[in-house]
Amino acid sequence: MEKKIYTRLIVFCLLIIAFGCVSQQDMLHIQNRLVALETQGSSNLSTYNQVGSRFESFESQLLHIKQSQDLIEKQFREQYAGIKANSNTSRHEIRQITGRLEEIEYHLKNKFNVLKQKKDEPSQENLPVAQILSRLKRIESYLGFEANPSVPAASAPTKQPTQVVEQTPEIELYSKAKNAFDTNDFETARIQFVNFLKKYPKSNDADNAQFWMGEIYYREKWYEKAILEYQKVIEEYPSGNKVPAALLKQGMAFLELNDKTNASLILKELTKKHPDSAESKLAQKKLNEL
Repeated sequence: MEKKIYTRLIVFCLLIIAFGCVSQQDMLHIQNRLVALETQGSSNLSTYNQVGSRFESFESQLLHIKQSQDLIEKQFREQYAGIKANSNTSRHEIRQITGRLEEIEYHLKNKFNVLKQKKDEPSQENLPVAQILSRLKRIESYLGFEANPSVPAASAPTKQPTQVVEQTPEIELYSKAKNAFDTNDFETARIQFVNFLKKYPKSNDADNAQFWMGEIYYREKWYEKAILEYQKVIEEYPSGNKVPAALLKQGMAFLELNDKTNASLILKELTKKHPDSAESKLAQKKLNEL
């Protein structure tokens, strides 16, 4: 910019000298104008340099801010991903713990109700004997034996054809379900046992069917569900012969879940209430190991 100013001034002076028609006053005025123009050019150049320097500084600051922003966004994304992963894990663990607590709460509540019911109804202790006698009569009838050989056969003609009773849909359905269980066809056995319990809830084999339901879930390693099925045996068929076995398997299921506290309580209850049973001896052995 300075070069252009000086060039124009030099050209202007040469013109003045060449024509020789300029007064001294005009020369002085021209000289003053040249000094002013020179000063203004230097000032403009300095201002331009300052503006350029400030622009470079501002551009550097913007670059630094952008880099800081990118770093903050990256850290935020990493932290968000970590928080989200921990949140998913925590929700899964909470669901598992909640399920376990609900199962245990249900089990303990039912235990309390059963103990209260047994305390209020002591007369039920004689029921197993009646049930055993009933089953013995069925076996004798199936085999063709008579309860009293001294009585003539003509005295009870209506009770003779009892073999047909053994071929009823009730017995047939239970046999099919048990055969499916024995062959490890658990899905078929589960369906048939459920149908049996719905159709014949008062059957003499109902407690057995309910116990095998618990066994199905136990063998499938769904121990929480098995505990609930065993509990139904204890509550709904307290006089049945499967109660000691149901208590024992409940304790074993809690051990599989690493819940030694509940396992110990149930096994102790078994040894106390059914001390002469084979299951009680196994329970005592487990307690000694614990």
